[in-house]
Amino acid sequence: MSPRFHSLRIAEIRRETPDCVSLKFDIPGGLADEYRFVQGQHLALRTQLDGEELRRTYSICAGCDDGELRVAVKRVPGGRFSVWVNEKLKPGDAIDVMTPEGRFFTRLARDQSRHYVAFAAGSGITPVLSLVRTTLAREPHSRFTLVYGNRRQASVMFHEALEDLKDRYLTRFRLYNVFSREEQDVA
Repeated sequence: MSPRFHSLRIAEIRRETPDCVSLKFDIPGGLADEYRFVQGQHLALRTQLDGEELRRTYSICAGCDDGELRVAVKRVPGGRFSVWVNEKLKPGDAIDVMTPEGRFFTRLARDQSRHYVAFAAGSGITPVLSLVRTTLAREPHSRFTLVYGNRRQASVMFHEALEDLKDRYLTRFRLYNVFSREEQDVA
């Protein structure tokens, strides 16, 4: 089936950092199959602002088994779309959302025992978070190591979600945070 837009309501907006929100979409039952996704895929969002059509693409940050469709939008200085999402969009509003696309994934197999390693920085965590969540849930014998770079602790997107994954998969998930502008106690 070729990708196409549908108007979807925003079910929830969650503040992830001071300059980033995540959007959870309400998927009507009749569209559930069209919005089924593979870890690492993305969605195109479309809206009209001041009479101009704007489209932006965002990676899905939910795991395939999380029961939700969610993307994160980081505010970009001067970015009309990202500023609008972060400051004006509210639960219940509708936005055009294209069906999932993309091939940034590895096929998973329940009986496999692999060690995955990912490097992400800033908002680049969004597709990787989907990969981590889905891989750990669907490959119970596999491990995942994530090296995640940010400027400061306060700019870490999905901090709580990552800590929850560490707690849930104690022996299978390793997270290494790297901060480029945070004061360190040791050189």
